[in-house]
Amino acid sequence: MSAEKGKSSLPIGIILAVLLGIVAVFATVMYQNLEWEEQEVTLPPSIKVLTNRYYTAEQLLEKSGYRVRHANDGFILDKLPAQATLVLFNTSVLKDEGQRKKLISWVEKGGHLVLSPRVDENSSALFDLMDVYVKDGYCEDDDKSCQRRLKNKREALEKEDAAQEDSPKETRPSSSTASTSIRFEGDKMNVDVARTQRFYVDRDQFEENVNDVGKSDWQIISRFSIKQGKVTIVPLSLFTNTNIKRYDHGKLWLHIATLPNRDDTVYLVRYISFPNLIHWLSDKAPYTLAALILCILLILWRYVPRFGALIPTPPPVRPSLTEHLKAVAAFLLRNRNYNRLLGHLREETLQLLQPLRIHYPGSHSDAELLAQLTQCDITAITQAFGTQVQQLNEFTQHAQTLCLLIDRLNALQRSTSRRFNYGI
Repeated sequence: MSAEKGKSSLPIGIILAVLLGIVAVFATVMYQNLEWEEQEVTLPPSIKVLTNRYYTAEQLLEKSGYRVRHANDGFILDKLPAQATLVLFNTSVLKDEGQRKKLISWVEKGGHLVLSPRVDENSSALFDLMDVYVKDGYCEDDDKSCQRRLKNKREALEKEDAAQEDSPKETRPSSSTASTSIRFEGDKMNVDVARTQRFYVDRDQFEENVNDVGKSDWQIISRFSIKQGKVTIVPLSLFTNTNIKRYDHGKLWLHIATLPNRDDTVYLVRYISFPNLIHWLSDKAPYTLAALILCILLILWRYVPRFGALIPTPPPVRPSLTEHLKAVAAFLLRNRNYNRLLGHLREETLQLLQPLRIHYPGSHSDAELLAQLTQCDITAITQAFGTQVQQLNEFTQHAQTLCLLIDRLNALQRSTSRRFNYGI
């Protein structure tokens, strides 16, 4: 049996091998006949890039292994560690004089501050505390024309901050800087200024190197010490999404935002929001805030109308039928109209008697039939139906007789209905 099975499986293996070979040859021929077409596709930037001018710079830091935090709290200076780097893309944190002093105090304790050489009022006040002079950033009190130019420059700077910055036009490098290089303190990085159109100024040689800066297109980059900390002044517009891809700005950004001998956490300030009670609760006590919101929703659910008013409008005050009948009866009783009061009871008694007549055929009178059915005195029944009442005691006696007849007739009707319906 095993020999026969081996002989039968041998042709099947050969057939499968032949089929696989045919498929491979066919696939090779088809692949060689394919026509490849190359097409360049330009993808639009993502929402993150459109809403954040420095998104590429942030990603470059994170991908390079640095710890990056977003410091958008107006009171971030109270939370910064001593050994950290703070990059001020937004100078709104400098509006308060106390915040500026806190910032300088933090730098003196070992912090690293990175900001742009701006001429707006907040930045100028901070530079005064650091004894840094920004060209065209100050005017004498009596120089009106200079103050107007400075005001226009600051307004233009504010408009530039509000709008998305366009790509700067490339300029031709100056031949006088072809062999100049910049070197950061304690850093091995060298950058050719002839290609990058930047200029590094050491604070110790500040006056010697900046005499002709206003006549060139160089950008000033300066890093100096304030006690235990460092301050780096650099045009941060070099590191926007548009500009960071030019030249070697990406490499320069990593050296600008970090210190060579420290592993700091880099805090980036893009916009400032001053926290309120809700912000503080969401940060410190989120469960308390959730409970507060839930309570407010429950109160609104209880009192806010949804499908009409939650508490319906009460109906107008109207006396009921029973109260009306009681009032009419009291009026008739006070006026001694006893026969009219007894007339209603006599009428109701006769209405209850009519359905029972079919069960008691004959020529019985109403008084006789009532006496037979209710076992009451026929004399009292006759007097209740035929006597004209003049006195209150007579009215009371006849009313009691008629009420007794009504109760017993109601009971008889219920018992008669049960007998006929259920065969009792």
